[in-house]
Amino acid sequence: MEKSLKKDIIINRLPVVIYFILIFAALIVIISAVAPMSNHEPKTTDTYSDFSTGWLNCEESEASLDHLSGTTVIHRTITAADCNKTLFFFAKTSNIKVFIDGVCQYRNKHFCSQFFGKTPGALFVNVLIPAESDGKLLEIEIENPYKDDDSAKLNEMYIGDISDIIQFQLQKRFNSFCISFIIMVLGVVMLLLFIPLTRQKIVGIEFLNLGFTAFVAGLFLTTDGRYLQLVFGDAHIYHVIAETAMRLAIPPFLIFLSQMYDIYSKRISTILCVIGEIAFAGCFIGEITEIMDYHETLFLVHVVFAISMLFILVSTIKGIVKAPKENIYHNIGCIVLSFMAMTDIIILWRGTGRETSYFIRLGILIFFFMEIVQIIKKFLASYQRNIKNELLSRLAYHDGLTDLLNRTSYMEKVKELEDDENPYMLIAIYDVNNLKKVNDTMGHQKGDEMIKRVADVMSASLGKYGQCYRVGGDEFVFISTKPDIETVFMNASKKMMDNLGCITDGNNIVPITAAMGYAVQNDNSTKDINEIIHEADSRMYEEKRSMKHRKA
Repeated sequence: MEKSLKKDIIINRLPVVIYFILIFAALIVIISAVAPMSNHEPKTTDTYSDFSTGWLNCEESEASLDHLSGTTVIHRTITAADCNKTLFFFAKTSNIKVFIDGVCQYRNKHFCSQFFGKTPGALFVNVLIPAESDGKLLEIEIENPYKDDDSAKLNEMYIGDISDIIQFQLQKRFNSFCISFIIMVLGVVMLLLFIPLTRQKIVGIEFLNLGFTAFVAGLFLTTDGRYLQLVFGDAHIYHVIAETAMRLAIPPFLIFLSQMYDIYSKRISTILCVIGEIAFAGCFIGEITEIMDYHETLFLVHVVFAISMLFILVSTIKGIVKAPKENIYHNIGCIVLSFMAMTDIIILWRGTGRETSYFIRLGILIFFFMEIVQIIKKFLASYQRNIKNELLSRLAYHDGLTDLLNRTSYMEKVKELEDDENPYMLIAIYDVNNLKKVNDTMGHQKGDEMIKRVADVMSASLGKYGQCYRVGGDEFVFISTKPDIETVFMNASKKMMDNLGCITDGNNIVPITAAMGYAVQNDNSTKDINEIIHEADSRMYEEKRSMKHRKA
């Protein structure tokens, strides 16, 4: 019976497993569709070259392309080898203009600073150098509107075949994009699975918060990873989406941790969530009123991040000290995430690295991997407990031999009907004949086989009309509260009797028969349930005597 119960539980979980498989199959198809494909033959020579050296500033000294502040103009002379090629570079938090002999060849799109800030954010620029440009002056004007801020920079500067440059950039960033996109889709899968898993009582509300955290974090990493800007352009909108998503990630993350694990103080988590929301609202108000923009409010966002990461780190360390082996995968993930996030924040403000989301991307990936392992571990432990509890419950309310409801269930049903105002009920009592004879002449194993045969036929014939009980060694009870079922019951009961068959040990054959008596309560009846049971029992014994008399 335990094996059967486990099989039933696995079957109940099967739709969820299939749903997961379909979602991840769709994910693979989507990734395959957006993957950059090479459509040209490999060339023996490079089709583009580095173009980041040789630039001069206004003082005719070598220009630095990192940490630019104010308005900076850099220039160099175009050679014949540079003509009829495309200049490509990446500009971070800068307004850009490109001139050839004083004629503007490129400038940023105009945008609403009230929603996009003073700069368009990180963007890729490509400008065609005309064939007749040999010997002309190429100038790039970088305007950083933030006072005393050297955050503007130019890097990844190339000149050559633009299609090969773009493809190289796409391939270089594709793995990071896939990681970010998978995190986001994982969040979507969790959100979609929340309702069916909750209905099956597999997960709670914390699963919703984890899904929202994964989705928002993945959205931030996907739009901040520059891949979409290469494919679709329009850096403005991705900049805003990334900044907004980054600010929305902390509250559901803290709520998830406080709901899932006892080591995180619910009070402190709530306070940090409130502080984060107030900070976000303040930043947003500052941006739409043009008092300060995304870049200028980034420091406050990072402070909230740093405090939250510190709280998570301290709580995790306390949990490790208190119970080192409990939630080990979660603890590893949190420690890695905290250090990776703090490292990225330090790198950003010190300006010591080009890629300011590398460590947080890696940390989030490791955290979600560890959290999934921890959740699966908890789920398996809970699953085993559920199997044990369901098995114990089944043993408490089901007969071990026949798997019908047992006497305990029968007594509870009688009590329920005694308090119920249902005007209709039918109770039938069956007593199997010749059980003692079979036990004495064929053995108790054959007697058990005989009882199981009766139970199986009874369940098949009457189970859909009511509940079947084994209340004693050879005594069975059927109860139905369906209105006007007496005629249907009589036909089903006769069919049951006809299908009982016989029991044999090879030498002896004993037909399986049973005496039955039933009683009905309807709108016109004034009897209580005990009187109904007594009437059914009396009719059963009367039929038993009649069967013995006919046999004699």
